[in-house]
Amino acid sequence: MPNLRLAATLLVFAFGATNAFLPSQTVVSRSRTNLRMAADGKLVVISPPGGIGEVVAVQAAKMGSSVRWFVISPPASTASVTLPPNISGIEVAGAEADTLLLPTDDDSSAVKAVATWCSSASGVICVMDGVEQSVAAMNNQPNVKPMEYSEIEKAKNVMMDAIKIAAKEASGSVSSQGMKIAILSADLIGSEEENEEEKGGGLLGGIFGGNQVVVPSSLVSAMGNNVATLRYGELFGLPESSADASPFMGGPRKYPVFRDEYTMKGVRMDPSKSAAGTSMMGEDSRSSRLSVGEAAVRMATKSLNVKSGMDVCLTSLKGMDNLDDDEWADEFARVQDAVLKSVGGELFSASFGSVPSVERLADWLATKWAPAVLKTYEIAGIRVGARPVYASRIGENQVEIIWQELKDFKTNVVGKMVIDISETGILARRSPGDQSAGYGSISAKPLNGEDILVRRLADAASQAMDKGLATKPAPTKRPKKKVVEAPVVVSTVVAAGAVDTPVAAKPAASEAGPRTTGAVRSSERKRGKRRKESDE
Repeated sequence: MPNLRLAATLLVFAFGATNAFLPSQTVVSRSRTNLRMAADGKLVVISPPGGIGEVVAVQAAKMGSSVRWFVISPPASTASVTLPPNISGIEVAGAEADTLLLPTDDDSSAVKAVATWCSSASGVICVMDGVEQSVAAMNNQPNVKPMEYSEIEKAKNVMMDAIKIAAKEASGSVSSQGMKIAILSADLIGSEEENEEEKGGGLLGGIFGGNQVVVPSSLVSAMGNNVATLRYGELFGLPESSADASPFMGGPRKYPVFRDEYTMKGVRMDPSKSAAGTSMMGEDSRSSRLSVGEAAVRMATKSLNVKSGMDVCLTSLKGMDNLDDDEWADEFARVQDAVLKSVGGELFSASFGSVPSVERLADWLATKWAPAVLKTYEIAGIRVGARPVYASRIGENQVEIIWQELKDFKTNVVGKMVIDISETGILARRSPGDQSAGYGSISAKPLNGEDILVRRLADAASQAMDKGLATKPAPTKRPKKKVVEAPVVVSTVVAAGAVDTPVAAKPAASEAGPRTTGAVRSSERKRGKRRKESDE
């Protein structure tokens, strides 16, 4: 196969392990015959070395999927992928980014090889996380001249374009029922990259000789139809297969400190965009790589009810327990319900197991949580238009946050956020403002800072459970499948004659001792006799 030679050769690694979060070792290539595969369904993962891509590949293998991980590395990179020996079911191949940008008729192009190796896939997961780390590792290689800033940015763009091309080639062979998952940063919401229509025929002139192939404008458009998007905030956490992964920070200590990925296992899913298109994740939103990887695998394998076009974001919350299957299903059912209800003005909802005191929780939201959020720079820094000013209690189970705007030296209430507290959860909805000032209807557009308060409400729900103001909801129990036991076959044997059954002899009754029967000793005991005679 001529297109698999020299720099374009697909690097198929051993089933061994992957410590590529910080690439440092040398890649070892295998025979080209390893690119042949059976025509069975496989989950294809396309990503840079390490990061979320490694988490997805390992997690999918643990859940029983047959995984093909295609690793895209920068040119002349010495990144390696090494999987733990106890992980099976993963096949790893890779190519340098510049070989995917060459024309398909070029002998050094790896585009056709990607399509061949990723064929007959039942699902595809594409990840951008790890591009910056891979380029930084390439730039820090010994005896290599450091690149300038412009060259580093071009190298990143080349890697991202290569991932889009590989995603397009791999998605073309996915079955019609297969699911495709694009894992992207929440910072890209509303960016020009996602709003552009697919462009083609452009030439990318850069340090790698230019791009002469059609590059999709975004990762989602590259994957075609039947695509769902999973977004993340500020990432933290190392893959469990990494050599640097450890539950503790800084080694053994008298008072050990756990890493965030072990103390923030809680997960909250929200629609990536509100009803008006604003982002539901802020700069302070954080996401664990382990949680994002597991969510992506569950979405791709259809263990969750995922629909095409679904765009959700994942936020990590405090918690030491991993989510089980029922909790993941409930969380995805809740986010799908939130997408439908957001059109009617509903902004946020959180379910609790129980609320011991509705009045106490409402008082905490109105006097503690809301004033602290309204004093933050994100809210207090709003200088143009209306902004949330204060919060107040309405009855025993409602809290309202007021938006005011100063016009002609007069304060007008332009809208409200009403938080309803019940014994099973909290619900936030948009409410109209002052009718006499012309704000008597619910605004079709989000109020200034509304998305910030919605994100902070997710933290408030977690804090309420930590403070004992509410309890964690129990997962919905689903009926277990009844296992039909096979009938036991009993063979009957007829005896030739009657068989005498030996009768067990009854144990003899135990004789009671003298103390039990009350016997009196007839002679004096010898103990102490000498002492008595000497006394006489």
